This record gives sequence, C-alpha cells and structure tokens, in this order.
Amino acid sequence: MNRVVNRATLLISLVAPLWLAACSSTTAPQTAPKAAAAAVDPDVALASTVKSALDKDASLKPLNLKVTSKKGDVKIEGAMTDDQQMLKAGLIAQDVPGVKNVVNDMKFK
Repeated sequence: MNRVVNRATLLISLVAPLWLAACSSTTAPQTAPKAAAAAVDPDVALASTVKSALDKDASLKPLNLKVTSKKGDVKIEGAMTDDQQMLKAGLIAQDVPGVKNVVNDMKFK
C-alpha cells in the first residue's frame, strides 16, 4: 500500500507542474486593435493623412469627402457645390507627401 501511495505522490508531483504550465499558456491570443492595424497599412495611413488635410479647409470639411488610396494613388469622392471646391481638394491632396496621383471623382450636388 505504501508503495502505491509513493508512486501516486511521485506521479502527481511530476504531472502537476506540467499541467499548471499548460493551463497558464492557453490564454486567448491577443489581437491588435483595428486602429493599430490600420496604422500599419500605408494605403490607409495615406488616405487618412489626405482626409485630414482636406478637413482642415473650412470650405471642404462640410462636404465630408471620402478618400481612398492604393499605392500612392489617391481617389477623392463626394458632392461639391462649385468647381472651385474640386480644384482646391485636388491641389491639397497633391501636396500631401506620398501622393503620386490624384483622381478627383467629386460630383455636383
């Protein structure tokens, strides 16, 4: 009987640390927040920078323009009330570092 108890104790003392280590490492993997993931994507970062530059202009901010980017090519979409807004949006976007081309797809309201 003593022999069985000693073996059981030995087995438990060997298995318990392994079991505890395995349980502590089974936490769910951490995922990065969407904002952090978006910041890594250069297209999203460039579009965000252009959008911020456009929104700094008082006549363009109310238009709530949509800006997308792919490999340095920026596309501006939205409604405008006059052609000067389209021109201004294109010039502002063109001056943002990293912008290669601007496709201005703004339409009249």
